[in-house]
Amino acid sequence: MTAAVETERTDAADADVISLTIPSAMRFVRLARIGVASIARRKGLSVRAIDDLRLAIDETFSLILRDEDHPGSVDVTFEVDDHELVVVVVQRLTDGALDTNAEDLIRFEIVIADLVDRFDANPEHGVVQFSKRL
Repeated sequence: MTAAVETERTDAADADVISLTIPSAMRFVRLARIGVASIARRKGLSVRAIDDLRLAIDETFSLILRDEDHPGSVDVTFEVDDHELVVVVVQRLTDGALDTNAEDLIRFEIVIADLVDRFDANPEHGVVQFSKRL
């Protein structure tokens, strides 16, 4: 039960875009967590909403990396304006995207649905995106 993330921005120049490329190792996930928390805090989100976004990052990396280290990298993009924070995570593994079983995807969807406003997961292509209204 995924809901595609579509931005409704009329002027993309009003959005801040922050890009981060990290090694595809679980120990670097905290950099993405710090990034999303910093942006959310700057935008005035509640402590609970910030924690939800941190957990959404954790769940995203667990899905696309299966809680393991892999050769390659992961691109994380934060796009934020006055109304929405959009996070796009793209796995760029040396050997291509990992196989994801249906059970892992269902678990991810159940957990993330309570954390963010919209999300779309395509683990076969190594892409997850989600958004939170500000």
